[in-house]
Amino acid sequence: MHLRRLIGLSGLLSYLLVPVGLAGQVAGGVEFYGALDNSSPVTRTLGGLSLSVGTPYVGIRGSGGLGISSLSTQSGLTQASSSLVWATNADLLLGPVNAGLGEGFMPYTFGGIGLESSAQPAGFTDAIRTWSYGGGLQLALGRLLSVNGEARSRHLAAPATLADSQFVRGIEYRVGIGFHFGGGPQRSSVYSRRRSDIPSSAPRPTGAGRVYWPTNTASASGAARRVVPAAEHYIGVPYRYGGRSPESGFDCSGFVQYVYGLEGVDLPRTSRQMAGVGVPVEPTTRSLAVGDLMLFEQGGRISHVAIYAGNRRFIHSSSSGNGVRYDDLDTRRGRWFGNHMVAARRVTGDGRILVNAFAGGSPIIFDRFDPPDSAPPPSR
Repeated sequence: MHLRRLIGLSGLLSYLLVPVGLAGQVAGGVEFYGALDNSSPVTRTLGGLSLSVGTPYVGIRGSGGLGISSLSTQSGLTQASSSLVWATNADLLLGPVNAGLGEGFMPYTFGGIGLESSAQPAGFTDAIRTWSYGGGLQLALGRLLSVNGEARSRHLAAPATLADSQFVRGIEYRVGIGFHFGGGPQRSSVYSRRRSDIPSSAPRPTGAGRVYWPTNTASASGAARRVVPAAEHYIGVPYRYGGRSPESGFDCSGFVQYVYGLEGVDLPRTSRQMAGVGVPVEPTTRSLAVGDLMLFEQGGRISHVAIYAGNRRFIHSSSSGNGVRYDDLDTRRGRWFGNHMVAARRVTGDGRILVNAFAGGSPIIFDRFDPPDSAPPPSR
């Protein structure tokens, strides 16, 4: 009975939680992995599949694999014939593995329970009950793909059977390729808006000619302040990687480009390109004015942009915040952005500066859309 219950629990965690996670509009992934446990006298090699779902920093993963295991003889010179073995695990994950991929390496930890066959099973259904823990490192290769490596320490959960005598404590090493899903335009109803939900009063781009802002006159302040109220109309529009309209959703730079376009100012497409526009401003709240661009780095490069709204607040489209929203630099979430802010820009009324950002020097060309941010989720 206990064996059937554990197998059933592992299966539920592996498969039934996938539709539950999607219904909860969270992120997850599928990983194909290979594992090696070389703890003399047992050498076990496995290949398998894992499925994970969860919120940005807490998730559940189920995995299962098949392989071969050989048992060294007492002399240590020869090995018994290989046997077909299997292992399955249900783990609680702690780390940014479901946050939508950002840049660089992302560490994580895990712990859970599992079942595995003995080293030389008398029957395929012979099972050893285990608990384990470990840690890993995820390297993003784009928004949807990652390479993962981890180490797991496995221990007996209930030593009571003959099969358990063939269990050897050791470290299992695993490497895999992950494919990630979710974290896109579908979001909680608190933030999501259908096309019909966008107020009819929300500003729309016009065919009027380009308007340049003077930087050091009273009209500059008025023009900058008009951007924030215009941006506020789109609070709740969901985040979408590569999005640039309220109908489809916004990514961070698509949102900034859109609302600045309402004032007739043409900004480039990504945060890195926007870093070459206008006049540099010291990235501190003492120097920022309403309407300035705040630029943030992640993984060693500029990858996020927001609009300063005054009083230490800013408005942006954030993947971790589920769409267009205000954030405050004095909150726990806002401090993450404050610690990652590396530059600020003031869009200028001098047309020559905008032109020179592209025509002179070394213009920043488009290479990829801005990745999702990895800030802590908003407090409930």
